[in-house]
Amino acid sequence: MGIFNINSGFSKFVNRLLDVLFLNLLWILFSLPIFTIGAATCAAFSVTLKMVDDEEGYVGKMFIKAFKENFKQASLMWLITAPCIYVLYLEWQVVLKLDDISAIVIIGAIFSTTFVIAMNLYTYPLIARYENSLKNMIKNSFGICMTYFGRTLFLCFLIALEVLIIFWNNWTLLVGILIGPEFIIFTVSGISKRIFQQIDKGM
Repeated sequence: MGIFNINSGFSKFVNRLLDVLFLNLLWILFSLPIFTIGAATCAAFSVTLKMVDDEEGYVGKMFIKAFKENFKQASLMWLITAPCIYVLYLEWQVVLKLDDISAIVIIGAIFSTTFVIAMNLYTYPLIARYENSLKNMIKNSFGICMTYFGRTLFLCFLIALEVLIIFWNNWTLLVGILIGPEFIIFTVSGISKRIFQQIDKGM
């Protein structure tokens, strides 16, 4: 069997890479108005959650369908996420730029970062996969972080590593622009879906 056979591992890898590139392009285009970033992220999760087990169909069609279906809830979530990110940015600017910084401020910044991560990490994939109120989605994200603390910690490590690689140099940054956001979303989806499947079995 040649490497260019449509059923070969190489061909499947290339097809998956092209899907990720296309999905990343869709995410960027649909995120450009800024206020639609939440809906675009949720739509990307809707596709990648299916990609994990090779269940996806036509990427573009699935993305647009999910974007429309989850627009309201995902956009509301983004209205919560965006200010939180900005506050974290200000907090860490204070921590990094002040010479004489108290331990209380550092602990506060770490606590705030942990809180925002726990609030957001699983909420967008939950919106993409389930129907529930936004309040319960956020509540469930916190619950999953605590219940599956080991996997969540490992996921955060993977995301941090991917971000570090993306910003390593100009070349990795270029590649990161092309596939970085979707690669991170795919990573979150891979661990999230296994957790969701385990939760579903216990229901």
